[in-house]
Amino acid sequence: MAELSQKDQLALHEFSVRYRAALAKQHQTPEQSLDTVRDAVREQYEQEQDAKRGKTIEPPTPEKEREPEEPEP
Repeated sequence: MAELSQKDQLALHEFSVRYRAALAKQHQTPEQSLDTVRDAVREQYEQEQDAKRGKTIEPPTPEKEREPEEPEP
């Protein structure tokens, strides 16, 4: 591909900036949708953290008292 002059490079850059801005404007995500996703992610994260904390805080379950085995005759 041939080298572009500085003027052509600047024009191409300006076009790409305008093009990206137009795409972003055309495909906007509503703020309400983002809030819904943030809430869902936050809730799942909190549940995972609570589960992790629950595993480390719970005391071990007591074992049944076992009687010594009698030797076989």
